[in-house]
Amino acid sequence: MKVLRILFYLLMPVFLFAGLYTGLRLWFILLISQILLVLIIVALNLWTVRTFSYTQHLDDEEAVKGGETALHISIRNEKPFPLSLMQVHVEMANPAEHTQIAFSLLPFAGREFDFKVSMPYRGVYPVGITTLRITDVFGLLPMTFDMRKLHFYRQPQLTICPRAEAPSPQYAEVADEKLFGEQYLLNAEGGSSISGARAYRPGDPLKQIHWKKSAAHGELYVKQYEQPVRENVTLLIDNCNHGVRGEEALARADTVCEAASCVTLHCLTSHRSAFLRALCETGGQHPGEEAADEGDFETVRRWLARLPFGEQSAGGELPVDQTELGSALVLITAACTEELIAAAAAAAPCFSSVTLILVGEEHRDTGSIPAVYLPVGCDAAAELAMPD
Repeated sequence: MKVLRILFYLLMPVFLFAGLYTGLRLWFILLISQILLVLIIVALNLWTVRTFSYTQHLDDEEAVKGGETALHISIRNEKPFPLSLMQVHVEMANPAEHTQIAFSLLPFAGREFDFKVSMPYRGVYPVGITTLRITDVFGLLPMTFDMRKLHFYRQPQLTICPRAEAPSPQYAEVADEKLFGEQYLLNAEGGSSISGARAYRPGDPLKQIHWKKSAAHGELYVKQYEQPVRENVTLLIDNCNHGVRGEEALARADTVCEAASCVTLHCLTSHRSAFLRALCETGGQHPGEEAADEGDFETVRRWLARLPFGEQSAGGELPVDQTELGSALVLITAACTEELIAAAAAAAPCFSSVTLILVGEEHRDTGSIPAVYLPVGCDAAAELAMPD
């Protein structure tokens, strides 16, 4: 095909010079025939791009890492003319699974394609058709079109959430001791344990009146109860690639988010609330998420799936909300720099405890701050269940 194409275009100036030199109409007829053929091929290619119809959809647009879904593509020619030979590039979530399909459609014909889509890493991935390469039967004028540059074209988006499994009870004991501190009691308007009494206020229910104390003081008092405070856990996630590229960056980000999801689930199942914050820019996405109970966990997991990892590392003080002070702090990173350790140490007095979760890092000196080490690509829940 390539040799034929080169020969075809080399003949065009030959016919032109031959016609000018000899003055014979034959050479001009041959030249004009070549030009007309090229114009016809261009028109047919443009006709193919503008008239072929397609549908593409995923069985599941949101799933958990490690699963599998299917992409269905249907391409049809609904016109009374055949379409050019088409070579379609199809993009998957796993770069190793990108593929190409080649075919030509007769009038009123169609083709159906089904692809398995694996989910090796968390994140949001556009899948489906990306580019079209259209070639005529002679291979004289191949043309490539990027469908993503068309304003109306939208690829299906596959959201892959990180895996989540609460660490084992063995880790729960260590976590309760090292990360989450103690529970405290707070005066409340209802409960099973009476802590005292206060003066009656209009609107207080009569069943809460402390009759014995009211009789002793000659004025109305109501019962005060005590209830445990739900301790907060603040998770800071270092969403920076730190110069790592390609699949290694995907694997590191995936392990960081999986660790965050496992710790969050452990907090919620232990009746503690979790505050998640990103250390670096999030590209317009909300920089944090909160979870008060297990019903909020899926929202947190979707936030972790969509959390972008950029190149600019965070510096200076940790982005901690004043309302979170006094809670336990967990810092998850794939690159524990001296600056990050110093920032964590500076923030330590404001928290009941501070713990580092280091992904892909060798054992290193973190000062007085306890650290947990996770290999890249590991089962985070299983690794967190093995205390040092």
